[in-house]
Amino acid sequence: MDATVPAMNEVPDLRLGSLPWMTRLVLKAGSRTLLVAREDIDWVQAAGNYLVFHLGRERFSVRGTMQEMEQRLAAMNIVRIHRSTLVNLDRVKSIEPIHAGDQTVTLAGGVELVMSRTYRDRVYALLFGR
Repeated sequence: MDATVPAMNEVPDLRLGSLPWMTRLVLKAGSRTLLVAREDIDWVQAAGNYLVFHLGRERFSVRGTMQEMEQRLAAMNIVRIHRSTLVNLDRVKSIEPIHAGDQTVTLAGGVELVMSRTYRDRVYALLFGR
């Protein structure tokens, strides 16, 4: 085998987020294919069998599951804060306690989301290194 050609098990992982320069997400919304930059995603909301991507004033619905999208977006600093919500941590402006361990997450654009206590420790570890 030629030394310049990598073996099959040496081919680099080219999945989303596996390389630092891969900062865009490819989404299929109806008949459109969208290339969305990580920094444009504010948050993602589950809606039945669809996910609604909130990008500023724009909304895009794509078919998919939260579990699948959570894995795809983790490397882009977009994490789950509730069973039906993913948020771009770079957009978080403040976090305030409400009740029973839940918290309100306010984004830079003023949107308020609920973070359940189930995801709180993981989010805090990412934000504050604890």
